[in-house]
Amino acid sequence: MAKIKKIAIFDMDGVLVDSSWRYRVSKEDNTKIDLQFWRDNERGAYFDELLPMAKEYQAMLNNPEYFVIIATARTMNTASWAFIDNKLGKPDAIIYRKDKENRGGADMKIAGLKKILSLKQFKNIKDITMFEDNAKYLKAICDYFKCKGVYIPSNQGH
Repeated sequence: MAKIKKIAIFDMDGVLVDSSWRYRVSKEDNTKIDLQFWRDNERGAYFDELLPMAKEYQAMLNNPEYFVIIATARTMNTASWAFIDNKLGKPDAIIYRKDKENRGGADMKIAGLKKILSLKQFKNIKDITMFEDNAKYLKAICDYFKCKGVYIPSNQGH
């Protein structure tokens, strides 16, 4: 069994998955997602499409030197789990928003990552990369963990 040498952390929407058909900006505050519209359409998550970065993600899943994490601000439902199982590929770990959780996406991701990255098997791994389409989340996560960040421009990065 190969030793894990690298950790790759991927946001899901806008990085691995094109869910833009279910995404729109709030009419009241154009810096935020319209969560009600998103939630009204989340049953259709199985019909989201893979983005080009999904190929890199899938290659890392098949590389035993990588531990691959999805850190998403979406709540997971049956359609989202089926999409991961049947189209995207299961990560080694997943961090996601619990129902009724309302803290910010960066804080939620940092809290989940802290639990995983503090495990003793990851103590000496310094090669950690975060792939994210929200520049504020990316900066907060990379500053906190002192890791590399890759900004993926998307129309969903609010």
